Amino acid sequence: DDYQKEFKAIFEDKTVADDVTIYVNITSKDVPQDAPKGCENWFVMINTPANHGQDWEALVKKLRKQIISKLSKELGTSLGPLIACEEVLTPPMIEEKTQSHLGALYGASSNNPMAAFLRHPNFSNRIKNLYFCGGSVHPGGGIPLCLLSAKIVDEMIPKAS
Repeated sequence: DDYQKEFKAIFEDKTVADDVTIYVNITSKDVPQDAPKGCENWFVMINTPANHGQDWEALVKKLRKQIISKLSKELGTSLGPLIACEEVLTPPMIEEKTQSHLGALYGASSNNPMAAFLRHPNFSNRIKNLYFCGGSVHPGGGIPLCLLSAKIVDEMIPKAS
């Protein structure tokens, strides 16, 4: 609930706050086929710093307990025993799977007034006809901006042909 403290921990201390903001999405509430019958598919995300060599194994262990405890308290039920399957992605894993610099989910930090002007462009300066779209390039992260990024690239491609 204290965003200032949370973002100080992330950007200055390169760790996570003691009380993290938890984002939850359960698509099987709208699309039952997204989970096995009688189950739900929870996507749970928290903000973390980029990978600077932190002890991610220890952080994951601590955060898992903290997240399950917080959600269980909010929902009034013990969630731990209900988890049938889980996958955890840390910044080093994101970096390895996607080549995202330091495992940053949204690309370069966007917490200063010049950040929008410093994002990677939607095209390669080195490889002709190579284009980029998504959260880590212009105009930035989040679904609306990712879709705008795709639209920008879509409009660039016919011009390059």
